[in-house]
Amino acid sequence: MSGIYTPVEAAIAPSQSHDDMRHGLLGHSTHEEHTNISGPKPDEPLRKEIGLFSASSIIIGQVVGSGIFSTPGSIVLLCGTPSTALVLWVVSGVVSLGGALGSAELGTMFPQNGGMIRYLSHAYPRPRALCATIMTYSVTFFCRPAAIAANTAVFAQYFFFAAGQKEYIESRDYLLRGIGVLVLTVLLVLNMVSVRWSLRLLNVFAVVKMLTLGIVSITGFLLLVGAVHKTPGTNWSRGFRGTNIDVRSFASAMTRLFWSWEGWSNIGYVVGEMRDVKRTLPRALTLAMSTLGVLYVLANVAYFMVIPVEDIDNGTMLAAQFMDRVFGTVMGQHVLPACIGISILGVVMSELFGGGRLMYTAGKTGFVPYGEMLGQVHSKFGTPVYALCIMWALSIIFLFAPPPGQAFDLLVDLVQEGMWYFYALTAFGVLVLRKRLPRYVMRRYRSPVWLACVFGALSFVLGVLQFYPPARVPGKEEPSVPYFLAPLLGVSFMALCAVPWYLRMYRYVDRTGIQLLSWIGEEEQHVLQMTEADVRHLSAQ
Repeated sequence: MSGIYTPVEAAIAPSQSHDDMRHGLLGHSTHEEHTNISGPKPDEPLRKEIGLFSASSIIIGQVVGSGIFSTPGSIVLLCGTPSTALVLWVVSGVVSLGGALGSAELGTMFPQNGGMIRYLSHAYPRPRALCATIMTYSVTFFCRPAAIAANTAVFAQYFFFAAGQKEYIESRDYLLRGIGVLVLTVLLVLNMVSVRWSLRLLNVFAVVKMLTLGIVSITGFLLLVGAVHKTPGTNWSRGFRGTNIDVRSFASAMTRLFWSWEGWSNIGYVVGEMRDVKRTLPRALTLAMSTLGVLYVLANVAYFMVIPVEDIDNGTMLAAQFMDRVFGTVMGQHVLPACIGISILGVVMSELFGGGRLMYTAGKTGFVPYGEMLGQVHSKFGTPVYALCIMWALSIIFLFAPPPGQAFDLLVDLVQEGMWYFYALTAFGVLVLRKRLPRYVMRRYRSPVWLACVFGALSFVLGVLQFYPPARVPGKEEPSVPYFLAPLLGVSFMALCAVPWYLRMYRYVDRTGIQLLSWIGEEEQHVLQMTEADVRHLSAQ
């Protein structure tokens, strides 16, 4: 059998019929070889319910968890001074925005659910969508459900802490996981029965996150202009004196920083349900990331106008220290932990909402078996019920499989490892598709490609640096698990995903003659066959 993807240069002539185009794109079309059998179709039956506010809420819901309330302390201890840390926050935010806008360009080009599954399929179709297949199995069946499990396991801790029941955090691990299962099941039912109410809850979570972060950030602004009395200190007056950063501390700091910005890619999984993609997607990413950038910078200013570097306690969340000093113990010990618990619960909701669409696309595009079931949409509710249920079940397995302690902590670390390389490939995919499809009329937004490439390069470097010994954060215990174990297991798992790729894309395709990846060429060729009238109609949408 010949290759299953025909490059754009070999596109059919406009005079060919649509049926001829569909059956003649991918390999030979002889009856004996059955290569005229098409794979899954890319049609998107899910209703378009997502507008600008909901799209922004999905992004904020995934980006803002507990990181901004705890990470700034570690960053300063790694860098030596708040001024250096603030520069790194700004740099990482701008570069992350570049990656997000590159994703927006790809989302307008291929406006169906699936995000990186589709982007990597179009950018790297050979050999037989290897990159997209490894990403699909790694993220859909491991990274996403493991991330849901990790956040589900910890959110209840903050509510017990807010209620003054710290003993439950230390000795009732499986009780906390049981509570997580109940809450996750409630969220599953809501996701299954109503897209609209799911979006409304995501909007509520986003508002709570922004209000919590806004209180800290506005206080920082008031402290900065002198409207509120500030505790005397030398954090900002010392400037960059005392900066102490090397390769190890830089890598450790940037890893933490990029994961504080991570989450914007979740919106790519639901692009097919978005209204007016060409405007909504880039606007939502720009609005959400820029707003969070301002708030993150002001939050850092606030923290270190109140808390001297010498007083940073790594055993206590930095935001709690800040609230204690500015507003008193009620805010620091009760109100803030409850808000952070709600914030993490919002992350779980966003991950489940996007993860269900990720599973749905993995089945619908033919990457995994039983795609007809996974890609099915409920006739009444208009939701991918089977995909959501599978994502929920996998999350429960990851929630209860690891024992408490270091095994569960290792699972949390593993969630991050493979994503660096997929982000890099996606960012470079913007440049690849600019070269290969230069006049693609569905590219209705053009991102600053150089900034996307910078994001891709940094993502790849950070992925490699995970094998480098990390810097030690003062005040934190050294983990007993070898530092290289998590990245090694992550890369090994990605390598193992080549097995289902071979079985699915070679053994299955060669045995059945079904062109599982025919949709890749069909999507591109359909756009290349558009007339001027089609383009004008598209621009009016």
